[in-house]
Amino acid sequence: MLDLIKKNINLRSGIILVSLTIFFVFITNSFKKNKSKDISDFVVQVEKGILSDSINTSGEVKAIRTSNIGPRKQGVIKEIKVDEGDLVKKDQILASLDDEDFIYKIEELELNVEKQKSEFLRREYLYQEGAVSKEDYESYKNTYNISSAKLNDAKAEKSFYLIKAPYGGKITAKYAEIGSYVTPSTNLSSDPKTKNFIFELSEGLEIVAKVPESDIGRIKIGQEASVRIEAYPSKKYSAIVKKIATRAVKDNNVTSFEVTLNFKDISEEIKIGMTADLEFRIEGNEEKILVPTVSIVTEKGEKGILKVDKNNSPKFEKIEIGISSGNKTSVIDGLEPGEQIFIDIPPWAKKRK
Repeated sequence: MLDLIKKNINLRSGIILVSLTIFFVFITNSFKKNKSKDISDFVVQVEKGILSDSINTSGEVKAIRTSNIGPRKQGVIKEIKVDEGDLVKKDQILASLDDEDFIYKIEELELNVEKQKSEFLRREYLYQEGAVSKEDYESYKNTYNISSAKLNDAKAEKSFYLIKAPYGGKITAKYAEIGSYVTPSTNLSSDPKTKNFIFELSEGLEIVAKVPESDIGRIKIGQEASVRIEAYPSKKYSAIVKKIATRAVKDNNVTSFEVTLNFKDISEEIKIGMTADLEFRIEGNEEKILVPTVSIVTEKGEKGILKVDKNNSPKFEKIEIGISSGNKTSVIDGLEPGEQIFIDIPPWAKKRK
């Protein structure tokens, strides 16, 4: 009897021990399972915010003002004082024509004026003495005045042999050399490489870009743009919108408007004709639902995100997305603020196809 009681006690103890062991294993596994599904490093909370947009386009660096400089008299170039790339001031002498024959002409006119002056003064004295008629006196007076006027005109014309800068700027091209024969041009659209022009003078730098019709309403005078020059891709420049064209330009059925910008800081390395890539930052004025752009996935051709389900696992949900800027994308429909979404797949989640 005593042995039977001992056997029952041992059996019950064994059952209790096995039960405790199973319970301990279950609790341990549950703890490990929950611990393994810590998703804090893989999810973010959906928020509302203001999203900045951007307009990207390209343009060309141009001179603010460009003129082809030529002579006002025909002749042979005697001297060139500047070269391509030189900075010049307003009224600075750039070149001169051979004026040797013209100087000889002035000397002859000066001698003639002195002769006519002497004759006039003699007739004036005789007229005052009553020795000559008034008509004779007036004739010599007119002859003297005419010769003096011719001399003054010739002296003024002498400046035509000097080619001066009409404004300050940079010599961006040189079309002629010493000894070249040049003539004045009456046609401003003439080919500068003809004998009518000697230099191209440019003042300042600006960017002329084309902005699509769909975006032009968001561009304003005074708006700043970030600029990258293709020749210097690692450098950034800034420019300010100076002018927006009032007439559209159509090219290959695409309607756009020319936008002119001034550089905030001029750099000597920027040259006329270089290509500029522009980015206009457009600040939003309305709060939108925002998600990290990296959280957006595609499943069966549909855009969506991976929501957190009740098992802390990813669950695909279709959404309608709006514009993107930087690392954020706006969501038009399919999400609410406060929801959690995955930005990375946790290791325990099955690979999504």
